[in-house]
Amino acid sequence: MSIDQNIGQENFKETHGAILRKHVGDARRNDNGLRISITELAEQTPFISRTVKSWRNAATCPNLADWIILARLLGPHYVNDCLRHAGFGNAEPLQFSASVQITGNHAQYELAQRMASLSEAMLDNHIDRIERNQLIPEFQQLVSLLNLFIWGLQQSGNPAPGGAPATIVKD
Repeated sequence: MSIDQNIGQENFKETHGAILRKHVGDARRNDNGLRISITELAEQTPFISRTVKSWRNAATCPNLADWIILARLLGPHYVNDCLRHAGFGNAEPLQFSASVQITGNHAQYELAQRMASLSEAMLDNHIDRIERNQLIPEFQQLVSLLNLFIWGLQQSGNPAPGGAPATIVKD
């Protein structure tokens, strides 16, 4: 899929709706999974549920100030998805809060989940188009998570989220 370098309001509205559907679930359809629900997002932001639904359905899109609020709440995967649409690579957060640090157990779990997805896709000894479209975002998210984990390990003077900087042990 090529990226339209001439991003306008309409183009962003459609793409942002798709990105928001990836990160915000709809409880009425039981598709929340691990995603935040529309109601939870509305409760944690100054937006009403109707506004969030409108963004998710691509009827409207947020202005820059609203987008920044969404970015803070939805995190680096949401931001990276939006940046990819604009033709940029992954963003590197300059500062992380304790809430986004990845523990050794979490990194190990995420890696195991992605490897299970890859193993399932490879049962027929090749990855077809549908499987590839499912695996690419999963592994992009894994790379972001592992980058967060590595960042935590590199912090000098602070205990790393997976153990001490010199010796990594299970949490």
